Amino acid sequence: MALEESLNDHENEAVRLDELFGSEDLVLAAKEASIGERPLTAAELLEATTEVAAAEKTARELALSAGLVAKALQTVRRIRSEYLERAEAGREPRERARLLAGLADTLRGSGENNYRMSLNSYVLAARLEQVAAAASERLVAMTDGRYTLRHSDAKAARGAKSGLGLEVVDQWTGQRRDTSTLSGGESFMASLSLALGLADVVQHEAGGVDIETLFVDEGFGSLDEQALEQVMDALEGLRDGGRVVGLVSHVAEMKQRISSQLQVVKGRNGSRVRIVEAMPA
Repeated sequence: MALEESLNDHENEAVRLDELFGSEDLVLAAKEASIGERPLTAAELLEATTEVAAAEKTARELALSAGLVAKALQTVRRIRSEYLERAEAGREPRERARLLAGLADTLRGSGENNYRMSLNSYVLAARLEQVAAAASERLVAMTDGRYTLRHSDAKAARGAKSGLGLEVVDQWTGQRRDTSTLSGGESFMASLSLALGLADVVQHEAGGVDIETLFVDEGFGSLDEQALEQVMDALEGLRDGGRVVGLVSHVAEMKQRISSQLQVVKGRNGSRVRIVEAMPA
């Protein structure tokens, strides 16, 4: 039994070898080995020549491309080196420019300046505090001790610029409120107090130089009788201190308190001016 299997295996292997050695490629290879390399036909030679020429052309093109790429790479490396050098040289000026730009934005009241307060406003705010303090001394006297003025640097609504606000402190109620809540007469007294306070501060800042003349234009018509008396008392106090106070008004009651008057009289042919010396009531 084992002998039969061995014979079958031998026969199968012999058949496989016959088929392998009988293939066209092996037959052609054996023939070439016995007679040498087979010469090419004219068509094969032409095809091979064409392929060689194309390969040589491709090789030249690739060599040219490789040269161009190498040159471009060299240029890129040179540009990169120059860029890095200039970037490093410009780093300090850029930082300085950024710092100065931020400072300029802050001075203009923009950028990180939350109050949007310019440098001018900041300096004026310090002066406004002084003016408000000086004005309050006048306003307290005019309002029977009720009102004083206070500088406010509260942030304005909707991103508006802040730092130059004023508010009224009502000593009777202890409340602080906007100056727009004052009545017409109270607004006039507050404005007059600010003007007088400003004159006091300017006089102090100017090294004690006297501001000898002060003109107040209108607003007296908005005052009631008591307020008018208080305002006139304050103005007469200035006059007693050596200042010349000029009042511009059409209120008839003012004539009783002003001794020297310069009256403008209307006429058919135009207006004329006359000087009146009256005895104060």
